[in-house]
Amino acid sequence: MSDTQTTNVTPDSSTTRNRRSDKKSSKTGKIAAAVIVVLLLAVYGGGVYYYSSHFPHNTLINHVKVGEMDVTKAEKTFTDDLASHKISLKEKERTEVIDANDVGTVINVGSQISDLQDSMNPWLWFTNLFGSKHYTVKLDVTYDETKLEKVINNLACFKKENVTAPKSTYIKAGDSQFEIVPEVLGNTVKKKALIKLIGKDLSTGITKIDLEKENLYKLPKYYAKDKVVTDALAKANKYAGGTITYDFDYTTETLDYETSKDWVKISKDFKVTLDESKVGDYIEKLGSKYNTMGSSRPFTTAYGSKINVYGGDYGWKIYFDKEKTKLIKEIKSGKDVEREPVYSYKAKCRKSAKDDIGDSYVEVSISNQEIWLYVNGECKVNSSVVTGDPTKGHQTYTGVYAITYKQKDATLTGPNAGGGSYSSHVNFWMPFNGGQGLHDADSWRSSYGGSIYRGSGSHGCVNCPYSTAATLYKYVDAGFPVIVY
Repeated sequence: MSDTQTTNVTPDSSTTRNRRSDKKSSKTGKIAAAVIVVLLLAVYGGGVYYYSSHFPHNTLINHVKVGEMDVTKAEKTFTDDLASHKISLKEKERTEVIDANDVGTVINVGSQISDLQDSMNPWLWFTNLFGSKHYTVKLDVTYDETKLEKVINNLACFKKENVTAPKSTYIKAGDSQFEIVPEVLGNTVKKKALIKLIGKDLSTGITKIDLEKENLYKLPKYYAKDKVVTDALAKANKYAGGTITYDFDYTTETLDYETSKDWVKISKDFKVTLDESKVGDYIEKLGSKYNTMGSSRPFTTAYGSKINVYGGDYGWKIYFDKEKTKLIKEIKSGKDVEREPVYSYKAKCRKSAKDDIGDSYVEVSISNQEIWLYVNGECKVNSSVVTGDPTKGHQTYTGVYAITYKQKDATLTGPNAGGGSYSSHVNFWMPFNGGQGLHDADSWRSSYGGSIYRGSGSHGCVNCPYSTAATLYKYVDAGFPVIVY
């Protein structure tokens, strides 16, 4: 039998020491934490107590720092430190300063500052540690308005030599088209608005005024980029952009921008219209230059004499109303047009400004009681005639006329000088001046020419032998010229 051996185990001394140390450290940590908490509470409590009567850190009232100040000191800052109420005016060309002292500024705080401090929660004082907080109060500020206006008037921005008035954009006629002249912004300050804003800013502590940002400059009413302006430009250039070329056979007349630009009217609010009276004036000038009806014409008679004949209804005459209406429409379309004018009367030809008779015409000489018919320069007939009786007030009127129409087998009627009336049948009737015309008269006349017309003339017509009237009827038609002299 073997002996039983018993072993006693003794705890390691280092383990025991560690356990004791851990207990001690834990106790120390708890004590430290408690101390920190107490300190934090003390600091927080102290802050609550302090900021119950002081403004929190980083507090600004009307842009003035009042953090850590009590109400009394904060109020004194506003009432005594007028230097902080200087207002800097940022202008386009310069910066000027309005000194509160110069305008007799007096600031009465009232209860605004204390009311603001009372409204703050001291338990949240620590929130101001993480950023500034801005407050605005309206102070009771008085100033001498007369002094302020005097100071304002002496500012450089109101000196006449420094002021440029704003000017709206406008449209002008350029060399080849209408063009926009840009607006001028200028630098004219709105004085009344500036004075009002300065008074407001003195009470709220604003120390900088940017005149442009505050819209304190007078501005143009219209700008070059405004749609009403660009639309007006397009319309004006459309009206004046077209070219109308008039064809007068021997020459042309061109209406283009150089003339029509003066007819385009652009109002201050950019309404574009066409001056129709000037259009009418232009047509009148065309008529004065190119109308030939009733005008004096040089004429070479069958005898070779050079005379001037005038009067009558033959010739060119522009139809004023219809031409004006048509021209206005074409101008507004802006298109290029080539045409002749609208005429109320037309001649048979137009070789020059003075020659609209040409080589085909009837010539009647009252003094010689003779008639000629020329067709393309060739004399087709020449004979004696009998014209109106001047002794009875039935003279044949001189001038240049146009055949109105022609008719065979016509009956001519009218009053006689001594009373009663007449009714005469003619084979060939070619009126040229109302009731006066060319016709045969063999049924009641046996001779023509000489001085028959004095005392035994017609009622104003040109009486012709039958064969002469037949030849005339063969060649003439409506519009054929008849020259009577």
